[in-house]
Amino acid sequence: MRLPRILLITNIPNPYRIPLFNELNKQLLAEGYALKVVFGALGYSRRQWNINLEDCEFDYTVLPSKTIRSRDQESVIFTYPHLNKLLKDEQPVAIVTNAFSIATTKLWLRNLRIPTPYIIWSGAIKNQYSQVSKYRKWQRKLLVKAASGFITYGTKAKKYLQSLGASEAKVHIGINTVDTVFFAQEAERWRNIVEHTDKHQLLYVGELSQRKRVDLLLPAIKILSETRSDFVLYIIGDGPDKNKLEAQVKQLNIEPFIRFEGIKQKKDIPQYLARSSCFLFPTAHDIWGLVLVEAMASGVPSIASIHAGATSDLIQEGKTGFAMDFADSQKIAERIKWILEHQEAAKDIGLAAKKIIEEKVNLRVSARGFVDAILTAKIK
Repeated sequence: MRLPRILLITNIPNPYRIPLFNELNKQLLAEGYALKVVFGALGYSRRQWNINLEDCEFDYTVLPSKTIRSRDQESVIFTYPHLNKLLKDEQPVAIVTNAFSIATTKLWLRNLRIPTPYIIWSGAIKNQYSQVSKYRKWQRKLLVKAASGFITYGTKAKKYLQSLGASEAKVHIGINTVDTVFFAQEAERWRNIVEHTDKHQLLYVGELSQRKRVDLLLPAIKILSETRSDFVLYIIGDGPDKNKLEAQVKQLNIEPFIRFEGIKQKKDIPQYLARSSCFLFPTAHDIWGLVLVEAMASGVPSIASIHAGATSDLIQEGKTGFAMDFADSQKIAERIKWILEHQEAAKDIGLAAKKIIEEKVNLRVSARGFVDAILTAKIK
């Protein structure tokens, strides 16, 4: 007998979502539902992940989307062609859809004729970096009003949905996470392998773009370099600001303290985390920040931007990390210095960070948030 079908519509397969969907598939099967994931495309130029689709333990399909570059240089819009035909063929009892995408708009329009519960999955938070237009806010309110439920990345995203009219009772947190067990185990394995070095290693992982504000981190490194020489900042990633950042490094005369490592795949990140004394997350705006989850899962003490969604949910000041504004280079430098000079206390912070991730930010907890939202939606 064919199980009732749940569709989940998202953009592309990526290495941190596949483990979540595997866990969600397992939990839905236990509740008597079958999961099918609908990807808008297999990838696009800005994302350079190595993906093995054989890791997918769930049913999936890929729509031949055209991609549209939005005014935000970091965003890509997918068109989700043939979505209505797919829905007709699959006859899902509920649909989890990707935020305020074209797919969600298509579901809203379809709902006027063929009511099917759709659940908005969104990490969007109030954006102080770039304001949402009045039209887009109006559109989002329409999509929210017709939705049967909501899944958010964390507390800030929940508050944002409520500001758009979502009922608190319908909003469930599917905490945004990665395969935290992988990062915890691999980082520990690498700690037992890597050779000891006399230089402390600091770490940044992410795109090299204006929004990520690595340019705010570099002056702090300059200040730190004026009083000590026993550290190196490793910068993992690539992006449109790489040349500017390299020029800034030369201008600040801090070349001996910076290593640009380029893009690394998931399997390579734990060895950097294992060697790190401090993880640095200077973003001007991130709706969440999975790199922070990876660092904390690996037991690395972190300094995280107050402008990231994950910071308010995961950082307990001085206990699981530090929440700071990277615009204040002097204070950032002082905090890094404190971490380097208080290694035992910093280690305890890293262990506390690892524990909170193990208990509250794992794949099982995240998938349960999805299941709860689906079960409490108006499934007919």
